[in-house]
Amino acid sequence: MPSDATDASLRLSDLRRAQAADVSLENLLNAITGKIQNCARLTVFEYEAGNDGHEALAVAFRSLGEIERESVRTLLDHLRRHLNEIQEEPAPARARFTSSNVVSGR
Repeated sequence: MPSDATDASLRLSDLRRAQAADVSLENLLNAITGKIQNCARLTVFEYEAGNDGHEALAVAFRSLGEIERESVRTLLDHLRRHLNEIQEEPAPARARFTSSNVVSGR
């Protein structure tokens, strides 16, 4: 996941630069970045707890990771909608954003 998180951060940074004055977009990107980082940390915490013999704790970290991944998917859906709203402003050469070209939460 670390390479995906790095790639995601680069793409999110590109979006930040492109729409610097959009506070709602900035908030969405910050929330997504934090959630992606939490997903990566929780995976490590799960692994370490399992290795230390704390299976119940490993299961708890796994469960929290699943919740975080679902929240990433929700935020990405809102990001896609927000970007599409921005795209609807007159600009004929702009491509529409879809879930395939916005950072995937999976």
